[in-house]
Parts: sequence; C-alpha cells; structure tokens
Amino acid sequence: MKLRFLLALTAVVLASSARGADLKSYKIGYNNWIGYVSLFVAEEKGFFTAEGLEVKKTSFSSPGDGLKPLLSGDLDAHFTTVDSTIIALDKAPGQLRVVYLTDTSAGADAIIAKKEIADVKAMKGHKVAATLGECNHLLLIKALESAGLKESDIDLVSMAPDDSGAAFAAGKLDVAVTWEPWISQVQADKKGHVIFSSANVPNLILDCVTISKTTADKKSEETKAFLRALNKANEYVIAHPDEAGKLAVKALEMKAEDIAGLLPKVKLYGREANLVQMKGKAAPVAKDLAAFFQARKVNDGLVDTSALFDPTWLE
Repeated sequence: MKLRFLLALTAVVLASSARGADLKSYKIGYNNWIGYVSLFVAEEKGFFTAEGLEVKKTSFSSPGDGLKPLLSGDLDAHFTTVDSTIIALDKAPGQLRVVYLTDTSAGADAIIAKKEIADVKAMKGHKVAATLGECNHLLLIKALESAGLKESDIDLVSMAPDDSGAAFAAGKLDVAVTWEPWISQVQADKKGHVIFSSANVPNLILDCVTISKTTADKKSEETKAFLRALNKANEYVIAHPDEAGKLAVKALEMKAEDIAGLLPKVKLYGREANLVQMKGKAAPVAKDLAAFFQARKVNDGLVDTSALFDPTWLE
C-alpha cells in the first residue's frame, strides 16, 4: 500500500512538473492602477495558467515607463495608456499597436489642491506637480485651458503620480495631479479636495494593453491566449466587483471594500465594448491626442494613428 501511495504521489509531482514545463513565458509591464485590476484577478483565478501561460510581471511607476523595454524586446506587452503609446510612436513609427482597452478613467485621475485653492483658476502662481509628457500632464493642460490659464501661469514640476500624491499628503505641494488611491486618501484625511478630474473630460485617458511589432510577429498565439485570459478576468470584475476586490487585495495593497469603492471611477471594457471602441469611438480620440502632442511639441511630428488600434486580436 505504501508503494502504491509513493507511486501515485510521484505521478502527481511529475505531472505537475510537466505542466509547469509546458507553460509559455509572457512578460508584461504594468503599474498598480485600479483599471488594471483584471491582470491581478486573472492571476488569482488561474486564467493565465489555464491558457498555458506563465506571466512574468515587471512593475513601473508610470504608464509610459515600460514602453522602451517593450520596444527593446524585454517585454511582450505593457499595460499603459493610449496617449503614452502615441508619444512613443513618434520615435518608433509603426512599431506599437493597442490590442486591448482595459478601461477609461472616469474620475480616478484628478487634480487635488489645498483647501484655500478653491478651483482651477486659483492654481495661478502655485506649485503644481504632474508627470510631464504623460496622461496626467495632459489632464492638467485641459484643466488650465478650461480656466483660461497657461502652463506659464503655474510653477510646474515633474513628478510621478504616486510621488506627487505622497508629497501632497505630506504637505509639500499646493497642487498635485495624481490618481487613486491618493485622491480618496487625501479627501478622507481632509488635506485637500478635487478641483478637476478625468470625469470632466470623458475618454481623455484610455488605459490599454500595447504590444510591439516584435511581439506580434513572434508571440502571436501567446498574445491571443493572454488577451483571452485578461478579458475573462475583466468581464468577471464587471460582473462581480466585490469578489474582484478581494482577489486584488495583495496586488493593489488596499482593502477589498476600498477597491470595490474605486471601481466605479473607471469604466471597464469587456470584449464587445473593446470592439466598439477600437473600431470607432477611440479612433477620433487618438487622432486628437496626436495633433495635441504635435502642437505642444511633445512629439516632433504628427503621429499616424490610423492603425493604432488592432481589434483583430479579439476577433
């Protein structure tokens, strides 16, 4: 009987090892953004493993930081933003494509200010932190334009969203362009308030999964498998936000109820919504962003966004 037990145990171990050896490596970059919750849920639910993938994650401070490693082949895909992808395409035309839209920010990015700064117009002359050349810088510019102000009207410093949120909470900044959970934390601690957010500019900040031409050419099947698992998780989050919050606790380093509370600030996209957005609604947004970056001299030229979105990976 002992011999049979040992043989059975050995068989289980060998089968498990074989399954592990069969998994294909897929390297992704990301940052701890509430809109990427499906990545963490897919891991916890075993969706990637079920698709035959061993997903290896690398964390970055800002959404644009992982695009250089993606272009160099150190990553297979990167969770970023559409605007960051357009900025990167200026120096790498035709080398990147958006294959999935995870969400659009609907209040999860915001400008927070000290109580005495009542509105956007009152920012004039104050020290403001934003990540220059990335999505929260764009949010700031839109806010300034809404109040008839220019960047020269403020003391602008470059700082990553998490760093600016922490600096504001510590009383080192008058105004910060940041994201969740810093927005909710500042409001809860009554250290500041929101004077402008992504809810004021719908679809300005679109979060996405971007791949390189190299990934498309060399890891086509792995990418499709990755997106199947990711979409399954995204649709699970849409249907079960409370359960999703529990699954993402460790990754997001937040309480489950806080995660569930933040989810309404991002509009998550499942497969069908992705197809609608990428085949129509997102295209004019990307075109406007490209023109904006050229006009602001963020990009040297006008990036062609006509082939930026590639919904075929979901069809």
